[in-house]
Amino acid sequence: MYYSNFTFIYKFAIILVSYEAIIMDLKRRDILIICTCGKARSGKSMVAKYIYDKYKNDGYSVIISPYTKYLKQYISDITGWDKSDNNKPRDLLQSLSKDLIKGKLNNKNFFINRQLEDIDFYSYFFDVIIVPDVRFPREIEVLREKYNKVVSIGIVRNNYDSDLTDSEKQDETETSLDNYHDYDYVLYNTNIDKLKKDTYKIIEKLGGNNNG
Repeated sequence: MYYSNFTFIYKFAIILVSYEAIIMDLKRRDILIICTCGKARSGKSMVAKYIYDKYKNDGYSVIISPYTKYLKQYISDITGWDKSDNNKPRDLLQSLSKDLIKGKLNNKNFFINRQLEDIDFYSYFFDVIIVPDVRFPREIEVLREKYNKVVSIGIVRNNYDSDLTDSEKQDETETSLDNYHDYDYVLYNTNIDKLKKDTYKIIEKLGGNNNG
């Protein structure tokens, strides 16, 4: 459809004013941050998905914000990796995080700072922010220091031997939480049905029903 210059400018101005009104009306929300924590294949992402679906179905605005999203994007840009778990370059993920970012760049808070910035931004749009990949105590504590409502869920999968190599199993991303016991809740991943039910019990305790 053809528009005159005046008509186009007029319509664009209306859209611009509408967006400006939305932005001016934005208010920071009293966000709830939920962290799922544990080793590889423990069930962190699965529990995060249960939490996401439950809060979403209850009418909350929810987003999942992993610590590793930027690291995965960097590796995808460098190698062409499609970010699939089926061919995840775990050794490269561990190496770049430890040797390059914490080593050569000397920045142990590299991804933590990005997460904090993202949460500050998301807090104007979402009620619940889920961090599905906590591997270090500091990743929990820094959130508790800055935000009022932070819930950590440790996920334990006993007697499970993952397909990680011995070297990968000894990496700090797999061992840093071994002696950490300051979780708000602990889930034991023995079977999927029980894991889901136990996750929903936690949500009920947190008040996961939006009646407003």
